[in-house]
Amino acid sequence: MANKEKTTDELLNEIKNTHEIEKFIEKNADEFQSEPLYIVLNNILKEKGLKKADVVARSGLNRIYGYQIFAGKRLPSRDKLLALCFGFQLDLGQTNRLLKSGGFAELYAKNKRDSVIIFGISSGKSIFAVDEILFENGMNILTA
Repeated sequence: MANKEKTTDELLNEIKNTHEIEKFIEKNADEFQSEPLYIVLNNILKEKGLKKADVVARSGLNRIYGYQIFAGKRLPSRDKLLALCFGFQLDLGQTNRLLKSGGFAELYAKNKRDSVIIFGISSGKSIFAVDEILFENGMNILTA
């Protein structure tokens, strides 16, 4: 029977109660993210049966820049990773997991700009429609 993945709270609780970080790291080696972001992105491509060209086009990113992210030559900012989430047409849970994989904060409903992005994702809007809402409300667009 496979072990269940520990939640972040479970790991945090263990860290708070450990006296030897080396033992904690060894015991929980399988719980840490180890794949580079570009590998995660390429895995999503395969899982969803998508083409890079289509994802990059839907993301609104510069084509060359988008391909550099997929090749591991460029690390995207949070906004550029969000743009790729729109390109992949991810739901909110998938988007937040990808943001965490990239080392970024999840979308936060109490943040006005993040709320617009959450609305866009939840409503199935394109990145271009979301950018328009952001622009109209005086916020930075994702594809800038």
